[in-house]
Amino acid sequence: MGILVCQAENTLREMELVSILSAMRTLLATEFSALLDRAGLSQAAFGRLTGVTARQVNNWARGRGAIPRWAALLAVALEEIRADELERRLREAEFAWHETLGVWPNADKATIRRAMTRLAQANHPDKGGSHENMVRLNAAYAAACARGAGLASDY
Repeated sequence: MGILVCQAENTLREMELVSILSAMRTLLATEFSALLDRAGLSQAAFGRLTGVTARQVNNWARGRGAIPRWAALLAVALEEIRADELERRLREAEFAWHETLGVWPNADKATIRRAMTRLAQANHPDKGGSHENMVRLNAAYAAACARGAGLASDY
């Protein structure tokens, strides 16, 4: 029962945020700056958190570019949750093997193998990927093999 209440509250909160953003035709640069200030984030910190350049965030804050809805939504959410808390939650988030490989849970052997091949080629450390990503991919592929897919572990 408690889970349903929590899910309902989260859904209601998301609907409120979406309605706020849909009601805004455009967020003014001054309002975006105010959101960052309320969240206690500098433009550079927001850029590091989101993966965009600090220059782009600065352009949004000075009105030189349209502020994307995702950036406004994140700035609103950061008022309630600190950036370091979001980063901690992301590090602790666990994904099922099929989510990591980007396939359906009932995917067949060939689909799983193709997904692993594609991701391994893109994320292999020799090709510029990170070792941590490759470890996660190998673990997901091993879990797919262990579930009875009968896949050979050749990656």
